[in-house]
Formats: sequence, C-alpha cells, structure tokens
Amino acid sequence: LKSSRTNLMPVLEPPVDLTRFPITHGFWIDESTNQSYPGFYDLFDGHHPGVDFNLPEGTPIKSALPGIVVRSEFHIGMGSTLAIRLGNIYHLYAHLKVFYVDLGQIVRSQQPIAYSGNTGQATTRPHLHFELRDLRETDLKKMVFRPEFGQPLDRYQPEFIYHINNENQPKTYNSLALRYFGSEKFAAFLHAHNPLLADYKPTDILPHGEKLIIPSP
Repeated sequence: LKSSRTNLMPVLEPPVDLTRFPITHGFWIDESTNQSYPGFYDLFDGHHPGVDFNLPEGTPIKSALPGIVVRSEFHIGMGSTLAIRLGNIYHLYAHLKVFYVDLGQIVRSQQPIAYSGNTGQATTRPHLHFELRDLRETDLKKMVFRPEFGQPLDRYQPEFIYHINNENQPKTYNSLALRYFGSEKFAAFLHAHNPLLADYKPTDILPHGEKLIIPSP
C-alpha cells in the first residue's frame, strides 16, 4: 500500500456521494432510550459508534481509505459486513448486500467494494453504517472515533504494537494473520516483521503479554 509507506496522512474519502446521500445519523448519538435497538449499543455506553447514510438497496459503496480486507462476514446486528485495515485504522461497512472484494485483498481508496443493502437486525430501512476504529486501543468504545471526510487521518500509523492476549483464545501467527490481514497466508509476513519472536512457528501459541509489531502489507 503506497500510502502506508510514506509519512503523508491518508485522506478519508466518503464511501458514497455526500451530495446525494448525506449523513442522516451522526456519530456518538445517545441511543440509550431508543426502544428500537434495546441493548444493541451497550458496548458503547448506549451511543451510536459510527455514521449512517440512508440510501436505496443496490447503491455502490466505495472504500473510504486504501487497505487490506480483514473482515467479510454476516453479523446478527450489522448484517453483511466488510472491514478494511490501513495500518492501525480499521474502517467498517455494515448492512451490505453484495461484496465486490475478498478477504486478504488489497484495495485502493474509492475502489468499489460492495452494494448497499438492508441486512441485519439493527435496521428498519436500507442504509450504510460506517465506522472508524483505532486498533491501538484495547477498549472497543475507545477504538471508535468520529469520521471527518475530506480530512487527513491524524491518528494513522503505518504499523502499531499489539500486546498478545491469550486470555480468551490462544494467539498464533496464523490466527493473527487472519485477524489483521484477512488470511493465514500472511503469517510468514507477520513473522518476518517480529524477529524477537522468530522461534515461534505459525501454529505455536505466542507468549502472553509480549509485543507484536503489526505492519501494513
């Protein structure tokens, strides 16, 4: 990714045409008393963790940043969901209908990645839910931050440190390659960027609490 190898901050581009589809549900709006979504935003203290664009099903969605596809799945609340990682920045697209891209695929900014839909439980009408997360944070509600379209991402870093946490699930190079690159085929690439943990094979459990460098591809 060219932009991840320079000192320039990447610019956040809108995933849809803002003149046609402006933001209709803003970041961090208090939803704690909204009976339409009981408990859905509990992890965010009852607040909306992204922004929404109301648009018809089948609207083309573009990537707001370059990156590598790390999530392509169905989530019970967010429906068909894509997530793309650029350095420490994770950009997420929810309630989609059809995906254009695959796990482990590198995409450019403004590349078409999906069609919008009306999937998942947390929706009463077709819309796109968009989130930004800073992967340097460990608390999910601290990860999310307000998108500022057309502005450089001052939080961006081409690589960041992950502190290995085996409490809920043992971590290996394979499992972390899947999480941060979308495919286990990047395990060797991740291994090569961590010489202090060179003795560990792709399937070995990595030491709890140790620091692991997560680079950009």
